[in-house]
Amino acid sequence: HDSCELFFLPGVPSEMKAMFEQSVIPALQELHPPAAARQQRTFKLFGLPEPKADAMIPYAKLPQGVEVAFALEYPLVVVKLRAEGDEATQKLDQAESLLLHELGEYTMARDGETPESTIGKLLINNNLSLSLAESCTGGLIASLLTSQPGASAFLERGAVTYADSAKMDWLQVPRPILQQHGAVSEQCARAMAIGLRHATGTDLALAVTGIAGPDGGTDEKPVGTVYLALASPEGVHVKGYLFNGDRHKVQRMSAFMALEWLRRFALRKQD
Repeated sequence: HDSCELFFLPGVPSEMKAMFEQSVIPALQELHPPAAARQQRTFKLFGLPEPKADAMIPYAKLPQGVEVAFALEYPLVVVKLRAEGDEATQKLDQAESLLLHELGEYTMARDGETPESTIGKLLINNNLSLSLAESCTGGLIASLLTSQPGASAFLERGAVTYADSAKMDWLQVPRPILQQHGAVSEQCARAMAIGLRHATGTDLALAVTGIAGPDGGTDEKPVGTVYLALASPEGVHVKGYLFNGDRHKVQRMSAFMALEWLRRFALRKQD
């Protein structure tokens, strides 16, 4: 119609996707052949807001013709390097080397990988077993890790120890800690991780407790207060955070921070 090609597809998603891939894309490629092959590489960053990541990219050193784009997969910032033409691969190799030199420590995954698949491989390669005790994340960490095949090679068990009774019964958190400091505290997170590792015997025992909201916050412990604890043969590391956002964002940020702890521990072991 008026020199425009129109494509009509069924509404059923499975049929529409199949027809689009098998018929529409080839038709469009025939109508509008690409001038040159275009390549892209992606890097998923954690712990850097987009403006800071942008400021760290060495634009002046990138090969001519390499484009940089950003996307957000909360809480990850995705950096995309794009190039086209016969020298696209070589240019992207150079750009990737420059990018990783500046942002490598923040890169949780690259291209088709996910943070959880990357971390799973790191744990397996370093022969590290893991157990989880989740409170405010409600099993999200376990869900992320088990979304990838092969998780049984490193994940021994995980539990949602939501109530104080669960923390005392399964993790052996002493009642006085809960009475004096509360379930959302450094002391409770530490006791959770220690009790978890004692119960499971895994190399790593990770515990998380916090206030995801929208209710439950106080002046002393506002919504978004989260404590992570990681027990390992090296000891117990505990840290408190204050995350912004609604319940969903607090839970996702808590889960990805936990994954980041596991990633960095495994990288240190690897070195």
